[in-house]
Amino acid sequence: MTTRSIEHRRIPTCEMVASIMPNYVDTGILSALRPLMFHTNLILKGAKGGGKTRALEQLAAVEGIPLIRQDCCEDTSIRDLVGTFGVEGDQVFWQMGCLPTAIEVANEGGLCILVLEEINTLPEAVQKILNGMTDYRRSVTSVKAGRVWRLKEGCEVWICGTMNPGYAGTYKINEDLRSRFEFLDVPYMNKEQEKEFLVKLFPTQTSALERQMLDHIITLAGETRSEVMGYALSTRDLESFVKNYLALDLPRALKLLEGKYDGEQVKDFQTRVMTTFKVALDKVKLY
Repeated sequence: MTTRSIEHRRIPTCEMVASIMPNYVDTGILSALRPLMFHTNLILKGAKGGGKTRALEQLAAVEGIPLIRQDCCEDTSIRDLVGTFGVEGDQVFWQMGCLPTAIEVANEGGLCILVLEEINTLPEAVQKILNGMTDYRRSVTSVKAGRVWRLKEGCEVWICGTMNPGYAGTYKINEDLRSRFEFLDVPYMNKEQEKEFLVKLFPTQTSALERQMLDHIITLAGETRSEVMGYALSTRDLESFVKNYLALDLPRALKLLEGKYDGEQVKDFQTRVMTTFKVALDKVKLY
């Protein structure tokens, strides 16, 4: 049996359609992304939980373009990106990785967006596999599969990476890959945008006390982002806080946030909460 007769398996295209997020708050990044779509490979740089991937998903949903997400880490291998052989009973098949899958999806419908999450956690040897997809070749080769996947004329894959420069376990983006990408900084939302986003999480109109509470938690988050507390509360953390507040109450929602910190940072966080919210977290019990 030749590799040509082996079944190639991948995620169905219909499962790659992102849904529009009704609570999405655009910080201006969508207007920055649109002119870059399918014109340049792009890496979004910014702190964790700042909305990098969410912006790409919202854009894909609005434009109706299939989107593939590949979560990267230091253990991500060439098999994850290109593919590997699998066995099911007595049948051998080729499980396609995200790169050939993106090419096939684009060749089917014309366009595909491939998001490589935390691209700077890819080891250098794995980073090099992206070269053929991110330059004029627009192809990926697998000697094991005995096949080259190549974009058809007029079809495009927009390759986007996300990265948190301060994230543990990262590698330097090698010069080959760096030269093939443009970089776009994505800062945290400003206070007004963050509040607008959090208000939309409430099932009913927020009260004056709830809006004041949101002002306080956004101020607290800003203090943690000054790099003096060891962990910066992200917009994602604040989203979880609001959901916990709605399900529990304010003291226990704050107590859950306290779990982000260790050692002396816990005391610092408790002091800031006491000053801002007048809640003594050392007396709050979760169970």
